[in-house]
Amino acid sequence: MKFTIEVGRTEKHLIEFSFNQLLGETIIKVNHREVKRTRRLFNEPVTETHVIHIDDKDQVTIRIEKERKPLFGEKFRVYLNDRLYQCYEGM
Repeated sequence: MKFTIEVGRTEKHLIEFSFNQLLGETIIKVNHREVKRTRRLFNEPVTETHVIHIDDKDQVTIRIEKERKPLFGEKFRVYLNDRLYQCYEGM
């Protein structure tokens, strides 16, 4: 599952999120620069939260919550400054 969002009012920032369920790898990039990489081999948690702070004029906080579905797939919720911004569902 991959998605990209653009945040910020005065300064625009590109947030890229990539999750590979087969390899259990999560990569988060801000403005094409990797800020977080995690890898899970077995027993993936049911919920996982990633928080990213962008210190610019707008002071943006991004929280990405990943919820594993019972068999296959995930549900992702993206929050900007503690307000729901976008939801994604994937296999």
